Amino acid sequence: MKLKEYFPDSSTVVQILLLLGAALWFVSRQFEAPLPIPPATDFGKLELYEEAAMYRIENSAPDIGEQIQRLNLYDHELESRIRVLLDDGQFKQARILLLELAARAVEDDNEKQLAEILLLLGGVAIDEQEINSAELLLQEALDIAIRQNDRMAMGRSYQQLGRLNIKTRALARYAAEAYDQLWQVRNQIFLGEFRNVESNLRQIIDANVKIKRYGAAAAAQETMADYHYRFHDNYQAEQAGAEAAKLYAVSGQLARSNRVIEKLVQQGMSTDQLQSLDREIDEIYRKIQGDWQKAGQARDLQMLYYYHLRNGDSRSAWQSRIEASRVLAQTSERSMFQRQAEVMAILYSSNFAMERARRYLDRAEELFAGLGVDENAVEALDMQSLIY
Repeated sequence: MKLKEYFPDSSTVVQILLLLGAALWFVSRQFEAPLPIPPATDFGKLELYEEAAMYRIENSAPDIGEQIQRLNLYDHELESRIRVLLDDGQFKQARILLLELAARAVEDDNEKQLAEILLLLGGVAIDEQEINSAELLLQEALDIAIRQNDRMAMGRSYQQLGRLNIKTRALARYAAEAYDQLWQVRNQIFLGEFRNVESNLRQIIDANVKIKRYGAAAAAQETMADYHYRFHDNYQAEQAGAEAAKLYAVSGQLARSNRVIEKLVQQGMSTDQLQSLDREIDEIYRKIQGDWQKAGQARDLQMLYYYHLRNGDSRSAWQSRIEASRVLAQTSERSMFQRQAEVMAILYSSNFAMERARRYLDRAEELFAGLGVDENAVEALDMQSLIY
């Protein structure tokens, strides 16, 4: 029994063995090759690769002048007025005139001219990023062309529907790229790599404004404000923060706008500046509320259009449609885009737009080739290269 006095208990043995194992591991590591040091991340100037694709899609739009000529207005003053409005980007005002012409074409039972007007309106709506409105107008034009068995008009309608779906996909990818790059810049700031941060953020802000995602632009402005506060550049930070608060208000996100203002208060923004910013945001929100009411009124008038159509009263139907357009012309552009889906949602749904674009363009090419209009057939085929 006395032998136990010369041996430690089991817990002590375990501790000794663990220490010996650790010592052996440490010694063995000294003779191994050192692990390679990972290369530093290169935070250079970011590039928006989707911008080139957007440019190509915009250049694929049909010539406005040729489309206006196909209307056969025989009124050079009116034709010139519509052309000037469209060239100046005043789509809402041009739409009223074109809808008035459409109503007249309905009264005259001139379905060919009506289809051309709707096709022109739909094409311009694509360029204005009014995707839902564009699809409605182009489908109306296609229905008339099918009813009239006008294969050329059918081909042009299918081609524009193809372009619509290409644009839908491009807008989604552009939004996703801007979203991804914002997180890249935030990661760059977190890691203390400040080279090109400001220029990259400005590029992201401009990209989101271009595709009318004002909430996303506000988020980038908020990041810009935080970046400037990091370096105690209060003037630049307050400018960016104020712009973020206004953009959030424009996009209907008042809670986020108020959060940015609270941050400005905490950082010491002067009372006069805060009061001025509050007045601006109050005015923005009042304007948006008014725009929402007008948009609701326009929707009601649009419903009246369909109601009168179902009852065979085309005159009252088109009067309601024109009045709806007049009401919408009084709203701001930003209010029309203030509620948008999240990036991942629009990116996912845009996958189906690619397949629709292929079907529409295949049909357009088939129709043009059957008519022997090789130039249009090749153009429809070339547009398929924009699908990605």
